[in-house]
Amino acid sequence: MRYTKPHLSLEQQVGLLLQKGLIADRSELWERLRDIGYYRLSAYTHPFKQRNKQGVILSSFSPGTTLDNIITHYRFDRQLRLLLLDSIERIEVALRSILVNLHTAHHGAFEYAASSYFPRWDGYMQQIEKARIRRDKNKRIIYRGEEYIDHFFSKYGDYHDYLPLWMAVGNFEMGTIVYFFIHSTEQIRQKIADHWQTDRNALTSWLQALRGLRNICAHHGRVWNRHFMFPPKIPAYSHDKRWHLVYSEKAHKWVKPTASLQGAPSMANSANHVAALLFICRQLMHSIAPHSRWHERAEQLITSAAANGINIHKMALPQHWQRHPLWTL
Repeated sequence: MRYTKPHLSLEQQVGLLLQKGLIADRSELWERLRDIGYYRLSAYTHPFKQRNKQGVILSSFSPGTTLDNIITHYRFDRQLRLLLLDSIERIEVALRSILVNLHTAHHGAFEYAASSYFPRWDGYMQQIEKARIRRDKNKRIIYRGEEYIDHFFSKYGDYHDYLPLWMAVGNFEMGTIVYFFIHSTEQIRQKIADHWQTDRNALTSWLQALRGLRNICAHHGRVWNRHFMFPPKIPAYSHDKRWHLVYSEKAHKWVKPTASLQGAPSMANSANHVAALLFICRQLMHSIAPHSRWHERAEQLITSAAANGINIHKMALPQHWQRHPLWTL
């Protein structure tokens, strides 16, 4: 099918939204569309659209929907992204540090720059070249602008063509760092998983999921009610039963799933949603930065959002999530 929707001026976009039943001041709506964009803002209108008997979203708004309703959701999503980026930064920096320490302890500072270092990583040297942490064959420094790179090659360039790993790692993208972990030896990956108090196989999946989440957040994508196509792996019950606990209203706490509680939600059910990623950040932050108050800020943000009419269950957060053993570490 050919896409035939025409360009609409801002004034036409305003008229279209008002025609669909949105309650808004024309001038304010015009300014919002100018600064945010019609298509981007429309992602936050879906919870307010009417639905037919089959549950299909219609173009018209539910009665009483205001521009403030939509902007409240938009702002919450932005604050949530910034909160997640804050945690991912701490996790990424810690991963860089521990990988450097473990690799250089066994292989020195420069062995990483050989094509044979990760024999199963196709394109490894291309990633090294992409990081621009070496000189070219004419002994010119490929990457300039960072004083530490210029200083190193001006002082040691007569002997070394690459930066030592503890310097080079600062120029690696997060994706390269994650693959550095994935292609590390089982011993190194297990040491990191033990240090961060989690399952090694789950951690591999978590880092890949956080990498994807970081890219979404960095490009200002919607995360609040997003359905993630590549969800993180939830640890098996035998590795970490906490992910599989369900809440007992009778006992007023999270308990092992039983026949009487069959069907009750657990955090294991949230893998495709941002709730699981929030809990992953919380669990890793507990090991990496145990004195951080990040989880308190997250709780305050989400509690405030719920008070402002945002349906946090769209994030796959179950009731009493604040009392969950993974959150109250």
